[in-house]
Amino acid sequence: MKLDMLIKSACDDWSAEAQVPAGLADRALRRRTRRRTPRVVLAAGSTALLVGVGVAVVSVAGPTRQPSQSAIQPVPLSADTTLRTDLSSSFPRRLVAAGHTAVAAYYTTHMRSSGNGPKAIERTWHLYSPASGTYQKTSWAYLDVAPGMHHAAVLEALPSSRVGILDMKTQRVTRWIPVGHPVGGVAWSPEGRRLLLTSYDRNPDVNGAPGSSSRTGFYVVDAGSGQGGFHALPADRDRVGSRQDLFWSRNGTLIWTFVDRDPGKVFYDLNGARRPAPAHEAEWSEEAGLSPNGTLRPRFGPRPGPAVTITNVTTGKAVAVLPIQQAKAWADDDRLFAFGCAAKQCKGKGEFRNRLLLVSLDGKITPLTGYRRSDRPGAWYPVFTHR
Repeated sequence: MKLDMLIKSACDDWSAEAQVPAGLADRALRRRTRRRTPRVVLAAGSTALLVGVGVAVVSVAGPTRQPSQSAIQPVPLSADTTLRTDLSSSFPRRLVAAGHTAVAAYYTTHMRSSGNGPKAIERTWHLYSPASGTYQKTSWAYLDVAPGMHHAAVLEALPSSRVGILDMKTQRVTRWIPVGHPVGGVAWSPEGRRLLLTSYDRNPDVNGAPGSSSRTGFYVVDAGSGQGGFHALPADRDRVGSRQDLFWSRNGTLIWTFVDRDPGKVFYDLNGARRPAPAHEAEWSEEAGLSPNGTLRPRFGPRPGPAVTITNVTTGKAVAVLPIQQAKAWADDDRLFAFGCAAKQCKGKGEFRNRLLLVSLDGKITPLTGYRRSDRPGAWYPVFTHR
């Protein structure tokens, strides 16, 4: 069992409580080697298409299939690479973006207690509205944004008996897709045509001991027609954490989930059968993962940091050592979104005062947002999407 991932998963689940800082795992593992489950899988290139959706209600709950009442209209991804920043507040209000990537949404967390029962992590989501150019607070329990940032997939509750397709411009649901097995996680495919839905018997964000996850399987659903099938995939009983979501591989042909043992991920085909990992995709150290061209990977360290080393996956040689805490997503092949703290104050409690940065491989750092306190309840966490 991989101790680093055990520590990280457990600490992140506890981080919404006031008594445990949100950055506790990063702080602890910095004394060891490294470093929870990312919320995003980025498209590998800029040629992906986003599916336009209509208003038909299509169910995957049973054998009956209702055809879509509207044609699928592919929408090219934006070629806009304008740098967008919001330095005025601790929580982004205006769009934050660089290169081909944007912060499409963000969420904050707090712990909700129900009597004497276990506590649950509850998220408050802020979703980008193209109409206003700002992030708007929503009531959704969980969501993910499609490449192109025209649509989001939303869940009303955890777990939910239906998935909504939301038009981000109007902020209204244009289609509901019922499911026979309630789902608690949702992820758009890299090309924006399919949804990967992780099913659970109960709320996956209720804190529980190892082996307590209620994951039952997953759906792969066509976003245009709403058609898809359920595949059983029970939870990993050795893994810490109740949420065991599934995610897309870089090219969308496989899916994967985290495990608490090396190398960190296991892969499956779209029917749920185990498959070998694609080259360089199994290891997980930093959330950003492989660069869009597949040649570079960030890794935590060297100590004492803050530092993240960018390595060429073919040669194994270090390309750059960046003075950042976490590499979150690639803006393009040469620049990363990252969290970093003030250069001369990044020790002790100072490391929890950090903000989102754009960092280039040659060391140039551009602040993107105001500072947040990651050791306090209500700290925000970004969701990145190809814009």
